[in-house]
Amino acid sequence: MNEKERHVLEHSLGWPKNYRNHFCASEGHDDWETLQALCGRGLMSIGRGPGPLSGGDTVFIVTEAGKVALGPSGALPPP
Repeated sequence: MNEKERHVLEHSLGWPKNYRNHFCASEGHDDWETLQALCGRGLMSIGRGPGPLSGGDTVFIVTEAGKVALGPSGALPPP
């Protein structure tokens, strides 16, 4: 995982407090290609397509595999 991918995953989770699990973006966003790559590898998925609640953005979420890939520095604590 490269630094940009790690940053997107950590940002999505609200690291270091881990208080959320989402990243809103539209095509053309600086991180769009990174989000697509993370989805392609199963580390993120699309939680919701573009809609009014997200200001027209796609909502991406970190998968369990994404949390595991981050390791202890960014993974959510067990429930």
